[in-house]
Amino acid sequence: MTRLLTICLLLMGTFCMAQEVQVMTFNIRYDNPDDPVTWDERKKEVSRAMFFHDIIGIQEGLQHQVDYLDEQLVFHDWVGVGRDDGERGGEHTAIFYNRMTFSLLHSETIWLSPWPKAAGSVGWDADLPRTATIAIFKHNESGKTVRVINTHLDHEGVQSRICASHILRGYAALATEDHVVILGDFNADPDSKAYEMMNAEPFSDSYVSSALRCREDFTTYSTFNPSVSILLRIDHIFVNTHRVNWICADEYIINEHYISDHLPVFISLDL
Repeated sequence: MTRLLTICLLLMGTFCMAQEVQVMTFNIRYDNPDDPVTWDERKKEVSRAMFFHDIIGIQEGLQHQVDYLDEQLVFHDWVGVGRDDGERGGEHTAIFYNRMTFSLLHSETIWLSPWPKAAGSVGWDADLPRTATIAIFKHNESGKTVRVINTHLDHEGVQSRICASHILRGYAALATEDHVVILGDFNADPDSKAYEMMNAEPFSDSYVSSALRCREDFTTYSTFNPSVSILLRIDHIFVNTHRVNWICADEYIINEHYISDHLPVFISLDL
């Protein structure tokens, strides 16, 4: 191999790596003092699980939890509001992003109800207000743009999950960006109507379309107890491109418990 060819291959490899970004969805579990491992006991490990990813959509984060993660994730900024009042109240579907990798172009939060701009509104048969945080980023290295929609669908209302999926698809259809990623805790397994709606052209479930998977099969809702066998895959990352290099769900354990009742799911997306 000539010296020139070697240099060219090295440059190509560097360029390809610069186009690869890590995207995570993680239901961090709200700060519930009755949980078997409390937020104060697990918060450091939660932040460590997030630290090296470029874009992270969290669910269930209360304001003080988001503030803690903001302190720990020193290379990241975040966008989002509380679902109760559109400010600091209630759980957040916040999006953290590595500001060295991405620049924020736009962000907004919508409510998954017939009144998407009405803070605190509850839709259809949902038990609670549900939101989606939308952010548009420019990849600093390539100039490519990415629309990210992070959400948490209702745990009770079947109809609300279906109607919310319509809304999410609608906001995704407005995209003019190079890539669109819809991620979050959908409370919908692959046999559900809501999942079926999300996993339709031009979108695909990264779990299915990824070139590689870290394990042959994995689920995402786990409870805190690693010995409990609950087979639910309800946290998803849908993309409008098949350029997903790999996907994984990590099993971080502290004091013989998972660090949340959901596993963090992440992909390597080739821009």
